[in-house]
Amino acid sequence: MIEPPIPSLNGLLTGRLHFRKLVAADAEWWMDYINSAEAIRFMPLTLGSRADCMAMIQRSLDRYAADGSGLHAVELRSTGEPIGQCGLLTQLVDGAQELEIGYHFLPQHWGKGYAAEAAIAYKQFAAEHGLAPSVISLIDEENHRSQAVAQRNGMLYEKRTVHRGVPALVFRASLPHSAKYGSTGATGD
Repeated sequence: MIEPPIPSLNGLLTGRLHFRKLVAADAEWWMDYINSAEAIRFMPLTLGSRADCMAMIQRSLDRYAADGSGLHAVELRSTGEPIGQCGLLTQLVDGAQELEIGYHFLPQHWGKGYAAEAAIAYKQFAAEHGLAPSVISLIDEENHRSQAVAQRNGMLYEKRTVHRGVPALVFRASLPHSAKYGSTGATGD
């Protein structure tokens, strides 16, 4: 069971990344994602659609207000350049409340380990705050890059599902040191 509200991830840092809440002005750089046919290939978005860009950001703003979950802007610590979005999302999957780690990065930043670094940080955050007994990622069957990120985050393929009318694979990782959920005390580190 998820325990909302999700604590703020604003200001979270990793070795190379900084996370902050999205704002409407982030549409300026996020249009690079919406303008990439390769990036949006697995998403129900229209290439070049400013409306879809704004709706994606607004969904996170609405989530922040509703339960604290949502995607965050991911920036390089060294330059402040925004390179993607990552976040903890509350999702209803097959009738159960789940905590998803979602991630989307600008194509020019693929293959550099940023998505895995961000996803791992969010899994650790969820464990440290006892937010859920496990985390998932919902991934298109053909999205092998995202599947590789989930695997680097210690997630294993669990099952196929249909989420919001779209077929998806569920990858899951248990959060073993969440005492709230009957942990054995292992940290998983």
